[in-house]
Amino acid sequence: MPRYQITLTNHSAGRYRGVLADLESRSQMDFPDCNKHRHEGRQVITGHSSPDLPGWFLEMSFVGDGVFNITLSDPHFRIEFPECELDETDNEPRIVGWTDDVRVLRESPKGRVA
Repeated sequence: MPRYQITLTNHSAGRYRGVLADLESRSQMDFPDCNKHRHEGRQVITGHSSPDLPGWFLEMSFVGDGVFNITLSDPHFRIEFPECELDETDNEPRIVGWTDDVRVLRESPKGRVA
């Protein structure tokens, strides 16, 4: 099982909540207010992490055939979820993806991702 899971849930018209879960450490990072809008001619959902873990940015775009790409980044790391899919098994449909793909952009003083 990959280490990281991302979940993006629609909580009102054009508003989404993202949650990054580190399945190894059992920690989570919240993106409480992501917005759907057009960017460079395509539909995207973007948002910032909550104030308790600031500095992270989420961007989701539609790839095609029910597949979405979600990228999380901060000045030090980039986490790519290239093949997220719509999960409609619960009452609340959501987009879910898993990955182990973490890129170090520059060394963090903390030495940790999430």
